[in-house]
Amino acid sequence: MRARLVVSVLFVFAISAIAQVQKDRLASQAPSAPKAALAAPRADSTGPDKAPITVLVFADFESFLCARSASVLAGLLGQSKYVRLIFKHAPAATNPNAMLAHEAALAAGAQGRFWEMHDILFENQTRLGRTDLIRYAKRLGLDVAAFEQALDNHTYRPIVERDLAEAKGLGVTTTPTFFVNGRRLVGPQGFASLGAVIESLLAGIPKSQRVQEGIVASGPAQAISLEHAPIRGPATAPVSLVEFSDFECPFCAETAPIVHQSLAAYPTQIRFAFKHYPLPMHKESPLAHEAALAANEQGKFWEMHDLLFTTQDKLTRDDLIAKAKQLNLDVSRFTKDLDSHRFKSVVDSDRQEGNRLGVDGTPFFFINGHAISGAVGLADFKRLIDAAIKEALPTK
Repeated sequence: MRARLVVSVLFVFAISAIAQVQKDRLASQAPSAPKAALAAPRADSTGPDKAPITVLVFADFESFLCARSASVLAGLLGQSKYVRLIFKHAPAATNPNAMLAHEAALAAGAQGRFWEMHDILFENQTRLGRTDLIRYAKRLGLDVAAFEQALDNHTYRPIVERDLAEAKGLGVTTTPTFFVNGRRLVGPQGFASLGAVIESLLAGIPKSQRVQEGIVASGPAQAISLEHAPIRGPATAPVSLVEFSDFECPFCAETAPIVHQSLAAYPTQIRFAFKHYPLPMHKESPLAHEAALAANEQGKFWEMHDLLFTTQDKLTRDDLIAKAKQLNLDVSRFTKDLDSHRFKSVVDSDRQEGNRLGVDGTPFFFINGHAISGAVGLADFKRLIDAAIKEALPTK
């Protein structure tokens, strides 16, 4: 039996360098969240402890706007390996059930279920009485007696009050309020606005200093549909490399040349397929993916692919038509395909398939059906490809 492919590549980063980059970039931003709040390990935080981007959100479980922002945060965290989220408790005095709901979340956190309770509370904002909270604890399989005791004794109220005091000290007067590496954002944020802030901060952090806990090709091989996927490389290649990508994602643009170099290094051993996965925060991306497929219809997918990645700041409809002219496409036909959204269903299908396969950000690769989480460098790709080739060799 062939051994299952398991390859891990660990990255080392310099904490002091990240801190200095952030300090220099945000020196003019005021006020900043206290360093202790960023560093303290909490049950109500998620993401890598040493992530270069820290998002603090002051929220209220009884606030509709906070509930809406929670879904945005969940989506962003699913798309980025570089963000740590810290939830700060800021129940408004005017919301009668909010304080106990926050205590309940912390009581659940003491049993390792903070985020599950967080989601339930936001989904049931009109049902936050004590009886409701106990019912949610039972649903989560908590030690209900310990949970009830924590509520009745207000065991975790001091933590909520500490967060409220911190909010006051930072001038937080409404929820949700965000601090992204100290940069204040007031009110509900969408994918585009919050994502843009995160990406702008990441742009100032050297790629070698960004947190990546590991790159892993493992688990059972997944069946991936390549019916509509543009493909490079021979059908007989022993290694299938599939990328789910976003034309507006800066990390995908950084990885594209590495894919090219890998294909050049293994001309007969890799079959590469491109799948469309525009992220919700990138408003121009869906049409750019449709444009690439419209170019593919005229035999110029890879030329458009390269052009889109090298000019990510120009992805509007007019920009895409200009690129079609630059590539000497039949512009009338291209424009008709674009305006009729002829290829939207293909893009949507790829995105749905990515969700089914567990794609949680871009770029996201599969090598011989095994998921690779995180962007990789050329040396890392070669290690993975060499291992896949070795695994594909017939056993003697």
